[in-house]
Amino acid sequence: GFRKVVHIEQGGLVKPEKDDTEFQHPFFLRGQEQLLENIKRKVTSVSGLKGEEVRVRQDNVAKLLSDIQAMRGRQESMDSKLLAMKHENEALWREVASLRQKHAQQQKVVNKLIQFLISLVQSNRILGVKRKM
Repeated sequence: GFRKVVHIEQGGLVKPEKDDTEFQHPFFLRGQEQLLENIKRKVTSVSGLKGEEVRVRQDNVAKLLSDIQAMRGRQESMDSKLLAMKHENEALWREVASLRQKHAQQQKVVNKLIQFLISLVQSNRILGVKRKM
């Protein structure tokens, strides 16, 4: 691959005033452009990973994907349950409103009955008082 050529005057700790960086490669020769095709980028190899480690990582990825799919399924199930609960809640609130209206009507009827009974009792007292005399 390419090697950086360091000049003697640039070898120190002091940064040089001008940047004359040169590179060296066996296929990088003056006047031979056809050799440039052979120069390839250095591919970083996965030398630290063994085949077994790659399989373990693939297994981890597969497990992670299955876990995500399971979570997605649970999420969709919870979403459908939540939607059903919302509809049920709306129906219950409509029923509560209807029952409140019926209760108010019944309360009016009960109040009228009580007023009627009170008027009967009072009229009987008045008639009873008149009869005794």
